[in-house]
Amino acid sequence: MRVLASAPAKIILFGEHSVVYGKPAIAAAIDLRTYVKAEFNENGRIRIEAKDIRTPGLTVSFSEDQIYFETDYGKAAEVLSYVREAINLVMEEAGQRKGVTVSITSQIPVGAGLGSSAAVAVATIGAVSRLFGLELDKSEIAKLGHKVELLVQGASSGIDPTVSAVGGFLYYQKGSFESLPVVELPIVVGYTGSSGSTKELVAKVRKNYEEMPEIIEPILNSMGKLVEKAREVILAEYDKEIKFKLLGTLMNINHGLLDALGVSTKSLSDLVYASREAGALGAKITGAGGGGCMYALAPGKQSEVATAIKIAGGMPMVTKISKEGLRIEEVEK
Repeated sequence: MRVLASAPAKIILFGEHSVVYGKPAIAAAIDLRTYVKAEFNENGRIRIEAKDIRTPGLTVSFSEDQIYFETDYGKAAEVLSYVREAINLVMEEAGQRKGVTVSITSQIPVGAGLGSSAAVAVATIGAVSRLFGLELDKSEIAKLGHKVELLVQGASSGIDPTVSAVGGFLYYQKGSFESLPVVELPIVVGYTGSSGSTKELVAKVRKNYEEMPEIIEPILNSMGKLVEKAREVILAEYDKEIKFKLLGTLMNINHGLLDALGVSTKSLSDLVYASREAGALGAKITGAGGGGCMYALAPGKQSEVATAIKIAGGMPMVTKISKEGLRIEEVEK
């Protein structure tokens, strides 16, 4: 038997950083996916084949006893630990251990802040649980994905695995999730090619907050209100054009507030402003900042914005919101 499953990447539409202070955030699944194929093997071991774990320019090939890294060892090793923990958790759920071979292919760059580790964990859980005959629903898969992140990272809000498992738009506050109606946003994600450390950036904001609460607190409060406003716009019966315009304006304001917190970089801001000049209605950082990705809302202008991002030194990915989270693509008996 062979099972192929896929799970999407995610962006934070609004509310990164302020979410650490109990404010809400809105995240969305995007149509870049990680595919995991799982089948039983005879030798009783876990075997992981990574066809193309994408850190730009990184190729990894594996055989049972050796792992050949052609470039950055650290990032690839980290991906493997998510896959291994995911398989172990499913086997615990199933109450049996067998040899499993999983093959991974991915459209999501690793370490870019797009939730690649959550997507690989969720897709692995989806494929391997079906292989073992477990009927898990998406919320159970999200919980197992959260567990994987806690085991590997030591801390996780659960946003990434939940968005990846469930798909669409999710409003998050203090550990609870609410699905919002999906607005079909034509977006372009721009990757700077480098990544910032979430831990360091969160600590930097915390330090500023402790030293100057009277200045930082209003910024965080504004971000919280901005997320509420975005939720209102998403739920409202506006026509598409008005919705896009309002959401674009909120993205631009959110970017300015994140810049004020000190988490943007020149390369991120270059991509943000290049996108706006090329006709994007809104553009902002997505994720912790310090590198990683931004995204732009570009109805009717995706190719122009993608070109502008490329010229400004970024790697553009033209994509859209993914209504679906985890998908079982095929099952061969």
